[in-house]
Amino acid sequence: MSNNAPTSLNCPTCGAPLDTDGTRALVRCNFCGSMSLLPGILPGQVAAPASALDEIRKMANAGNIIEAIRKYRGIYGVDLKEAKEAVEALQAGRLVTPSAPSLHAPQELTKALEDVLRLLKAGDQVGAIKVYREHFDVSLTRAKYAVGQIAAGQTAWPEAGFRAPAVQTQELRTSPAGKWLATGITLAVILFVGGLILFLMFLPGGPLNKHYHPNEPISLLPSGETAGPDIAALFYDSNKSTRFIGLVDGRTGKLRWQAAKLSGDGFANAIATSPDLIYAANATDLLAYRKSDGGLAWQARMPDRLNYGSSPVLITAGRVITNNADQTIQAYDADSGSLVWSKRLSGYDRSLRIMGNSLVMIDYTDNDYHYGLVFLDPATGSQQNMVTPTCTRNDYVSNIDIDMGFVFSGAENALYLVYDSSYGCVQRLDLASGQISWSATSQDSFSFASDGFQYFMTDSSLYFSSSNDLLAVDRSDGTMKVLLTNPDYKLLPLSMAGDKLIVRARRTRGTERFELWGVDSASGDRTWQLDLQDSSPIDPPDEMVGLIDDTDSGWTWRLIPSGLVVMKFQAAPNQLVLETFNPADGTSLGKQTIDLKRISGDFYSIPTVIGWHGNVSYLRLESNICTLDATTGKFKLVY
Repeated sequence: MSNNAPTSLNCPTCGAPLDTDGTRALVRCNFCGSMSLLPGILPGQVAAPASALDEIRKMANAGNIIEAIRKYRGIYGVDLKEAKEAVEALQAGRLVTPSAPSLHAPQELTKALEDVLRLLKAGDQVGAIKVYREHFDVSLTRAKYAVGQIAAGQTAWPEAGFRAPAVQTQELRTSPAGKWLATGITLAVILFVGGLILFLMFLPGGPLNKHYHPNEPISLLPSGETAGPDIAALFYDSNKSTRFIGLVDGRTGKLRWQAAKLSGDGFANAIATSPDLIYAANATDLLAYRKSDGGLAWQARMPDRLNYGSSPVLITAGRVITNNADQTIQAYDADSGSLVWSKRLSGYDRSLRIMGNSLVMIDYTDNDYHYGLVFLDPATGSQQNMVTPTCTRNDYVSNIDIDMGFVFSGAENALYLVYDSSYGCVQRLDLASGQISWSATSQDSFSFASDGFQYFMTDSSLYFSSSNDLLAVDRSDGTMKVLLTNPDYKLLPLSMAGDKLIVRARRTRGTERFELWGVDSASGDRTWQLDLQDSSPIDPPDEMVGLIDDTDSGWTWRLIPSGLVVMKFQAAPNQLVLETFNPADGTSLGKQTIDLKRISGDFYSIPTVIGWHGNVSYLRLESNICTLDATTGKFKLVY
């Protein structure tokens, strides 16, 4: 007796039952709100090999989100929004796989491919073709082609490139003129196809014009004032599905060298540089490449992967210092790679800081889990000093912690401490004496855990944001005041132009919106306001995620001598809008629109600002590295 009980669909995130109308592959959970994917089993969906979804997931996880979305759209014929949501669900592992009569679940189809491979290895090609036909419901010719592709290693999409055989027709007698006409047409077709093939071969990534995709990490290498900097990056070879470290020549825009492929998944966690070497971390391997030719100078094994943090690798005092996930600090000789010293932390500091001639770490100093500042000699690892400052208000004692603010001033050899505690506190620590110069407290609490400590410092003042407040601290005596507050906005100090503090304002009440404000640094009055029109910043914190498309645009900024530059990236049409503003009053000084002709389609990845060299911005834009002169608007493809 057959079982006609309905299939149960449950959310992969929270396990709650899912409601679906049976027409869309995407379904939103009514309980946790996450979007999940029902792959290839609902009425109206286009059939596709089960391995295709896994391939799309792998592409997305490898950072090739654009191609993953395009492939999903090509297979299922859905719009951009649905494809984006589906790829996001695949990345997050939200895949619903119910069973249904006469239909195969994705796991079953994947097993079928494994059976095909097993039969091929056993030499049973006929059996492999039969298994493929049974599970994928295709013709004999198509099954033969697919099995041949699988035998050649193309398991991700074995039917790609298949063309049905042409129907044979009876040969017709033609006149000599007809034969000449047919010959001419044939030659024209051959020339057209040949030209198309040559065009494709010379496209980026083609066999005659290899172009590798630059990925994170990517870094500008120091150079002279006139020469453009070289660019070191992790590159992806889409033809071989491998990754390697490479160096782009800043003058010619050509890949000067590519190192050997990286092991394992090929991802690099960090890139750092010294005058002669480029260092990269790949899983637990620390690698040093010669700048001259990309040859491997040395390789060392770390005890664990790099820690998650803003600066897990540091080059100083002839040492390559790493902060590892097992809470150890390792120091390797920068020239030879030999381990010089190692220290295990008791706490969970994930950053490396150089202050003067010391490596400063935050670590537990007693059994009550109180943090202190530990000063180490970066060359030898020996402890130079330890200080355990505290701040007291109304008998409440605030201690050092890893989320608070630390601002080092080399000119003063001083460290400014900003405590995120029940009572806000700012202190100036003189590093030569180890004594607190002054201490200022607030009746209001500071909190930096969500976005991290965000600040901007001038010669006279330290500005920082805490929730809806923008605070200013006089560096000479610690006088502290709330410069500006707004219950509807989170305020982030960016830079100073004359007497105007440039502030990024994020509206937190109602629909999120970003603005730039000009604030009088003495009075705190807002003198001008620039609405970014629902565009999101591409720089942290609160940086945009997803894609640049017809509904989501991204922006970045830079203060240069000619004014405040705002770059906005838009799609459909794909363009970059460059506008310069007078920071004194916020008026526009000029606007240019630059077509992004090399980007095809109606969406693209969020650009990355690699860095600035004078007034020139270096950008990673899709699979290219470009420069934009913010003064002239000249846009140039570098690689």
